[in-house]
Amino acid sequence: MHELSLAQEAIRLVVQDASRRGLKRVTLVKILVGEWTAVLPEAFRLAFECASRGTIVEGARLEIEEAPARALCCTCGLEFHPKEWFLLCPRCSTPGAQLLSGREMQIVSYEGSLALEKAQ
Repeated sequence: MHELSLAQEAIRLVVQDASRRGLKRVTLVKILVGEWTAVLPEAFRLAFECASRGTIVEGARLEIEEAPARALCCTCGLEFHPKEWFLLCPRCSTPGAQLLSGREMQIVSYEGSLALEKAQ
């Protein structure tokens, strides 16, 4: 389950930056995941929840946005949503188009607070 190592790294980066900024608690993390990253959103959510325990990210809401795969045909210039890994252009049938998006995974933003919230 590579989602766990990805979640651990995302949490590490958020904790590092949030701590540098003086935040005591992170309440929201937004992640952009490309369609072709092979990351299962529900598996990533579970891994994120488990990996965040005991950190300032514990209990934070996780928002995952999926970036669609987009490719550009080097022959005819068509930008398209690829259906196969060999990136066959639907207009001219040339294989091997340039993948423009769909493999990214990044932390878009996070929110937090400077004070710990009191338990009720």
